[in-house]
Amino acid sequence: MDSVQGQYMRINQMLMCFIGQWPYQEIWEKFLIQSIFVPAVFSQAVVQGGGMIAAWFAGDIDAFMEGSSPFVISLMCICKHINYVYNHEQMKRLVIIMAEDWNIYSKYSYEYDILCKNYAMGRKVTIAYAVSLYGSMTPFLVVPVIINTASYMGLYNISDKPLMFRTEYFIDSQKYYYPLLVHSYIGTLGFVTIVVAIDSMLVFHVQHECGMCEILGYRLTRIVDTASLSIDLHPSKEAASYRNVRNCVILHNHIIQYAKHVEKANTTSYFFQLGFNMMGMTFTIFQAVVKLTDIKEALRFMSFTVCLFSVLFLESWPGQQLSDYTDKIFTYTTDGKWYQSSQRVKKMIAIMLLKSCMPIRITAGKLYTLNLENFAAVVRSSFSYFTVLCSMQ
Repeated sequence: MDSVQGQYMRINQMLMCFIGQWPYQEIWEKFLIQSIFVPAVFSQAVVQGGGMIAAWFAGDIDAFMEGSSPFVISLMCICKHINYVYNHEQMKRLVIIMAEDWNIYSKYSYEYDILCKNYAMGRKVTIAYAVSLYGSMTPFLVVPVIINTASYMGLYNISDKPLMFRTEYFIDSQKYYYPLLVHSYIGTLGFVTIVVAIDSMLVFHVQHECGMCEILGYRLTRIVDTASLSIDLHPSKEAASYRNVRNCVILHNHIIQYAKHVEKANTTSYFFQLGFNMMGMTFTIFQAVVKLTDIKEALRFMSFTVCLFSVLFLESWPGQQLSDYTDKIFTYTTDGKWYQSSQRVKKMIAIMLLKSCMPIRITAGKLYTLNLENFAAVVRSSFSYFTVLCSMQ
């Protein structure tokens, strides 16, 4: 990558390297990280599921509901990671295309400024997202520490030391309390890192696409760069206007193909992630309301809810950005002085207009379009399911 482009994506590179998914990592490094990271983190979902099963057979419905929220969220994170590993070659290709486009389109000052502006936005969103997720998980992480510290100082008496989740380790959890607590911290921070790393990469893919759309718009408005009203209806194929529109057609097709690659690599995963996210929000809101009498427990589940809202928003916002910028291509195409161009150029512009009428979207399973309107619909649905759970309580 270009050094400037690499500076904008440095945080993403660090996060992706941490989970062993950065495309330019050495193979041995990826293998070493995956052999340690995956068992340490994914095993948390196994013990969470064991805790739910144990609570179900024990007839403890409250414990089952309490354990369902973290388990569903863990499944969502696993889904993200599996999809990225399965589509690793496609994800790598997307990053390579970003680097190639930067090298091609950063040669001119205005287009360079467009790319820098969009990449700077991606960097800001990545930082805000990381602060939001790690910050929202802080109350959930510090409660066991506070309780244990208060107990050690004699300020608070507890019969059983609390773990972060309802789990089933099949061993004496009080005897091996601290190793199990450390394991739960590793698993939780690992899952949060997976979400931040993978979702922020999608943000950069979309911001790169938005930058390409702006560059296309800039070039389309300058297809005919002349103040003269004289029109050559049958120019040679090497005329400036013909070369300009040909380059615009190539760039437009490149934008469409890049968006299709992003959609193909993520659509199936987003279908399952959306379902897990909706269930997770429903359960966490329910648990936060049920445990309002216990402030520390209510705060823990409220932090989970904020985390899930942030995840859903950052999955929806890039889709909205992609829709907004690609929809502008039609306007960009008609803004230039096409009426002063030749018949050959006008025919190529007409083809671009037809292709720009086809919407470019990021979907979940080809059924659900990721945008802010549907984000609000999912939030409303989660609250509807929450009221159903409350009525059954």
